[in-house]
Amino acid sequence: MTEVLQFVIAFIIHESGHFISAGLLGVPLVSFTPVSIGAVMSFDFSNKSYISEAIVHASGSALGIAFALLSFFIIGERATYFLGISITLSAINLLPIIGFDGGGITKCLLSRLFLPDTAWRICKAISIISIVILWTAVLWIELRTDGNMALMVFILSLLVGMLK
Repeated sequence: MTEVLQFVIAFIIHESGHFISAGLLGVPLVSFTPVSIGAVMSFDFSNKSYISEAIVHASGSALGIAFALLSFFIIGERATYFLGISITLSAINLLPIIGFDGGGITKCLLSRLFLPDTAWRICKAISIISIVILWTAVLWIELRTDGNMALMVFILSLLVGMLK
C-alpha cells in the first residue's frame, strides 16, 4: 500500500471516530469541510454536555490509535508506516491548540470550571503558549538537521491565526 493511500486511510479512520461517537451520542453533524491536511467538522452541541463534546473531540484520535495498533498486531512490520502516520496524526490533533481536537477538549474541560468567556480566554492563552513551545522545538530541530522550513512556516501560520 502506498504512503499516500495509508495517510488517506488514517485520515478517514480519524474523522470516522468523530462521526461515529457523535452519532452514538446523538450529536447532529452541521457541516463537513475537507481541508488540505484533514477536515473541519462542525457539530451541534447546544443540547449536550461539555463531556459529550470532549468525547467527540477525543474519539478521532482514539479510533486512529486503536486501528494503528490493531493493524500492527495483525499485519506486523508491514504496518509500521501506517502505525507511525496514525499515531502522529492523533498526537498532533491532541495538542491543546484551538482548531485541533486537543484545543476542543481543553475548552470543554475549562468550560466546566469557568464561565465560557473565561474558559475561551484561558484556552487561547494555552494555545499560544503551546504553539510557541512547538515552534521553538521545531526551530531547534531544523537548525540542527538542515531540514526544510515548511513545518516552521505552518506553525508560524498557526500562531499568526491565533493572534488575530
